[in-house]
Formats: sequence, C-alpha cells, structure tokens
Amino acid sequence: MVLLCVASLRAEDYQYQYFSSEKKKYAPFSDYIPLSRLHYQTVPHHLEDFYLLYGMKQYYNENSLRKNIDRLKIALECTFRHPSEALVQVDTEQEYYKYRNLMFMHINLLIMRNHMTIASRYDKQKIYFYNADFADDIKKSLDIARDYYSQAIPYWEKAREYAHKASTVRITTRLSSMETERYSIIKGKLDFGKIIGTHMDKLNDKRNKLDALLAASASEPAAQ
Repeated sequence: MVLLCVASLRAEDYQYQYFSSEKKKYAPFSDYIPLSRLHYQTVPHHLEDFYLLYGMKQYYNENSLRKNIDRLKIALECTFRHPSEALVQVDTEQEYYKYRNLMFMHINLLIMRNHMTIASRYDKQKIYFYNADFADDIKKSLDIARDYYSQAIPYWEKAREYAHKASTVRITTRLSSMETERYSIIKGKLDFGKIIGTHMDKLNDKRNKLDALLAASASEPAAQ
C-alpha cells in the first residue's frame, strides 16, 4: 500500500499580503512584534527558518533523513519571511514572486531526494543465486523501498510545477543554485520522474529473479 503525504504538499503562497493595500486587515499580530525579541532569534517561524534547519552531515542515518523530511514539510506549511528578510536580496515584487516559487521548488526536491535516499537503504542492488534463502526478508525490504520511491513522486511533480511557475518571471534571482535546478528541470536535463520509474522497474525485475530462484530451489530434489 502506497502512502502519500498529500497534506504537506499543499504549500500556499500567502505573501501577496505584503503588497496589499489591506495589509493591516490580514497581517497577524505577530508581524508587529519587533524581530529583535529573543524568541524570534531562537524559535523558527517562517519557511526560511525551517529550511535553514535542514542539514545533511557526512555521516547520516535514517533518523537524520526523517528529521530533515519533517522539517521541510513543516516549512511548506509556513509563511515566508518579509521580503526585507529573504535569504537573498530581492528588489521587486516580481523577483520576490520568483524567489518564493524557487524556494517551493527546491524544498520539494529536497524532500524527494531524502525519500529516495531512504529507499536506497532498502533497495537491494543485486540479486545473487544464494539469496533464495532470504527471499522473504528481501521482498519485504524491496516493498519498503517501493513505498519510499512512490512517496517521492508527488514531491517531484510539485517541484516541476513550481519550476515552471518560477520560469514565467524573466529575472535571474540571486538564488544561483536553485536557478540552475530550475533551468535543468525546464530543459528536461533533470527528470526524476524517469529516474524513479527506472528504480521501480528494477524492483520488479529483482522480485521476478527472487521468484525464479524460489521456483528453481523448490523443484530441486531434496539432498540425501
């Protein structure tokens, strides 16, 4: 059974309120609290805050990957910082619009990559003739890998959607690495849909090999 975390995909862009003539009507009270207060320096509030908590150490385990996924999912549900406190300088409303879509794109890509990294930990790279002795355990492991590959797919689709939205603005932001990702997606040089599909096809081949090994071992005469 494939579990899709749909709720976390519903990233919404609330930031038009910063340019609305009715700002006072929609801005939360917390926006009026001076940012110099201690809790604003220590407690994450906005999308960028949770994004900056993301970290991939040289040596990591599955728990680290799950933490990264959780933080990034929370980021998608948060509002952005005020434009004056964006991660890079933004000079116009259009540039800020592209900035937000690039951030959505990049965070979805990171969530997707982390799902794929977890999947690879359960995905046996090669099936050997002696694996028939552990076929049941290997099949369970492959099923877990399939589940994580499947969970990665909607995040790739959202990343591609935001890449196209960002591309409607003919301005190059200072998010250079994200701009490179966007360009690669738009030009088809980066297509994780195909990559994940290839992994899923290989999972099917591995299961078929395991079934063939089990059938062959069952047909062999018992040792005397």
